[in-house]
Amino acid sequence: MQSTSQTLIDETERAISQVSLREWGMSGKRGDVFSGIDLDVPPGAISIIQGPAGSGKTSLLLSIAGRMRVDTGEGHVGELDIRKQARRVREQVSVGHVAGLTDLENDFTLAQHLAERLIMLQPWYKPWVSKSSLHEVIEVIRETFTSATEVIDRLPEGNFSASDAKDADFLIDDEGKAFVSELSELQKFLLELGLASLAQAPVIVLDNIDYLREREDRARAWAAILIYQELRRKRDPEHPLTVIASCEDSSDVDLVLDALSTEVSPTSADRFSLTRQPRH
Repeated sequence: MQSTSQTLIDETERAISQVSLREWGMSGKRGDVFSGIDLDVPPGAISIIQGPAGSGKTSLLLSIAGRMRVDTGEGHVGELDIRKQARRVREQVSVGHVAGLTDLENDFTLAQHLAERLIMLQPWYKPWVSKSSLHEVIEVIRETFTSATEVIDRLPEGNFSASDAKDADFLIDDEGKAFVSELSELQKFLLELGLASLAQAPVIVLDNIDYLREREDRARAWAAILIYQELRRKRDPEHPLTVIASCEDSSDVDLVLDALSTEVSPTSADRFSLTRQPRH
């Protein structure tokens, strides 16, 4: 039987964590996907789940988002029990980039994607969005991208080439007329982040930053995440955005954090390592 004192400690830890996992584990036909995960992510923090391919990063993120069932452990998003209240958890955790789940339609324009997502978030009797609403969202995405590019340009000489900023010109215009097929992988990533943020959920999960093949794009992605967090914090300081992102290599995060040290202030920037589970 669990002691009362231990229960009180657990409740206190949960109260200061946006996401809390204890002995969190998932099994499949070939054995454990991940097991024994203990994780605490404070509100407004960025937590980096790092591990090789096949270590269960995607499944872990989707389990936190209430989209995959686990077999063992306790997990909470705020006060919500992930295993018992998965439907409500899905309202509190938005999924940014996860291959196969958040894939964009190449034949849609940026404006069409944004309008579709905004309509889904509105009452059923309001199946439209105004141009001003679209412009507001587009401007936030553009501001995030532009700021991220400026950060990369400030990094010490030798980290990235002088042509990086030019190569990163954003195709998104004021009207959002650019088609998804015209966007770079980084631009698609930022669009997915923007779409995920529209629900104003307190948590966003982003999978596999390494799918961005160019190192400067990965650095811009990390910078954009941190900058977007700061924009959200300034708009709504009582409800900061918590980000949980996965990757195989997080070496560029330190460079970006140093470059942004006077401009962003995440509650914490922690790393959690996963190892590949043995398969039977």
